[in-house]
Amino acid sequence: MSLTIAVFIQGIVVLALAPLVTGLVRWFKARLQGRHGAAPWLVYFTLLTTLKKENVISESRSWVFRCVPFVVLGIALFLSLTLPIVFPSGGIPQVDLFVLAGVLALSSVFLVLGGLDAATAFGGMGASREMTIAALIEPTTLITFATFASVAGSSSLQDIFGNGITVISHPALLLSFVALVLIVLAENARYPVDNPATHLELTMVHEAMVLEYSGPYLAMLEYASSIKLTVFLLILGNLVGAGLLTTVVIGSFALALFESTIAKMRFFRMQEYMSIAFFLALAGLILIFII
Repeated sequence: MSLTIAVFIQGIVVLALAPLVTGLVRWFKARLQGRHGAAPWLVYFTLLTTLKKENVISESRSWVFRCVPFVVLGIALFLSLTLPIVFPSGGIPQVDLFVLAGVLALSSVFLVLGGLDAATAFGGMGASREMTIAALIEPTTLITFATFASVAGSSSLQDIFGNGITVISHPALLLSFVALVLIVLAENARYPVDNPATHLELTMVHEAMVLEYSGPYLAMLEYASSIKLTVFLLILGNLVGAGLLTTVVIGSFALALFESTIAKMRFFRMQEYMSIAFFLALAGLILIFII
């Protein structure tokens, strides 16, 4: 299979699966909590319905507010095409692992700008919290990625995720894998860092920044969140040697089970959460050079 075809098919697969992953997480969570829950594929209809609605935008909003959904969705599409998560040759070649960290940070920056441009109390609060979390998570992300790059002997995404590197390839990768799981939860605004299903002032982070969006813009942001979650689940699945469908089903169930058994952490304890991830990642990197 040629590189172009592999990248194209991978992009189609990820884009098609993304809403289903979000729907599965919600459905599993409802079942675990004793509720019937909506069908997993309802997310597709919800996105289409939101897409048909009208954008309601205040005249005080600048071009930044309108630009954010396109940038965030574009970054999500970039992730789905760059990482070799469906096929070993499915990603765009010659993309550096640390470029990935920068792109993830860029997505957070634009979400923050959108929240600030809304000029509301909720938007400013969410933007402030998001930047605090980003400042805590970026060092951990870089150290975790550096560990995988050290094992692969290259910082290329193709060399790391396309050559079959798993957590059993090197004992130290187990610590980095756990750190990556904690990073994935924070990057995707999941428990215990954030609650994606609430609009309560005390708990909102991501939802506070997108609260002023509606219509197609809101659909784009929600779709981007689904793509990002799917990409990260597939990364974790590849690192444990799981297949595509296994990763989607087991990963969605594991996330739903995790979120159904713990409470959201207080925001002012985020440094404790990210400190655990940081020292796990650092220990993994040190072990790479010792073993």
